[in-house]
Amino acid sequence: MRHLLRLSLLGLLAGGTLAGCASTPGPQASLDGGPRSIVLHHPASGETVSVTYRRADGYDLQALDRIATLFRDRRTGETVPVDPTLVELLADLRDRCGAGPDTPVHITSGYRSPLTNVTLARSNPNVAENSYHLRGQAADISIPGVPPRRLADEAAALQRGGYALYPHTGHVHVDTGPVRTWSPKGGDPRILEARATPAKAASGKAVAAKPAPAAPRTQVASAEPAPSKRPPAKAAPASAKGNDGDLARVRMVLASLKEQPEPAAKKKP
Repeated sequence: MRHLLRLSLLGLLAGGTLAGCASTPGPQASLDGGPRSIVLHHPASGETVSVTYRRADGYDLQALDRIATLFRDRRTGETVPVDPTLVELLADLRDRCGAGPDTPVHITSGYRSPLTNVTLARSNPNVAENSYHLRGQAADISIPGVPPRRLADEAAALQRGGYALYPHTGHVHVDTGPVRTWSPKGGDPRILEARATPAKAASGKAVAAKPAPAAPRTQVASAEPAPSKRPPAKAAPASAKGNDGDLARVRMVLASLKEQPEPAAKKKP
C-alpha cells in the first residue's frame, strides 16, 4: 500500500495538482530556499515524525509518506497523500511564531475518512460536511509555547487558506482551501456539564446550589426613589384661645349626655 501511495503522490506532483483540491485554492507557498524540515507530533498516540520533507531537487516522497502515516484516520487507519503546501504552511506558521525548527507541531486531527467525518458531524456542529480534512488538505494544530490566538493571527496574516481558532479546545484549524475564516459553533459540552453538576457535601450527597444574589439595578429610571433623610415637620402649636374653645365644646357635649334619661332595660322574651 505504501508503494501505491508513493506512485499516486508522484503522479499528483508531476501533474501540478492534488486530488480533491478546491476549485479555487488559496495562494501557494514558494518552494525557494532549498531543504526544509519539520517535526510533527500526534498527542493522543504519542507518535512523532521528524523529516526533511523538501530537498534541493524537490519533495522527498518517503518523508511525505511518513507524514501521511501520522496524518492517517485514527478510527479506520486509512491514509491519503497530504497536500505538500499544507506541510509548507505548518512550517511557515512555526517559523513566524518564533518557534525553533525542532519544535513539534501538534496534529490533533489530520485526515478524516468519509465514515469518520459523518460520524463526527452527528455530534459536533463544527464538522463540515465537505471538510478539507477529507482531502488531506487540513489539520487541527497547536504549537507548545505559542498562544492559540497568536497562531491564528499568523495564519490570518499569511492568507494561504482557511483558518479558525477554537478557544474551547485551544487548537487552530488551517487548510489550503480558499482564504476564509469563521466562528466556531457552541463550546465544549464537557465544560457545560461540569458547571451544571451539583456540588457534593463530605457525606457524598448532592447539595442544592445556592441561588445567585440578585444583580444590582443599573437603570436609574426604574430605581425606587430613596427615602428622605429630613425629620418629619412638627405640627405648629395651637393658640391658647383655640384650645379653650375646643374644651368648651367638649364640656357641653358631656353635659347634654348626662341630662338624657337612661334607656329602659329590655325584658327577656
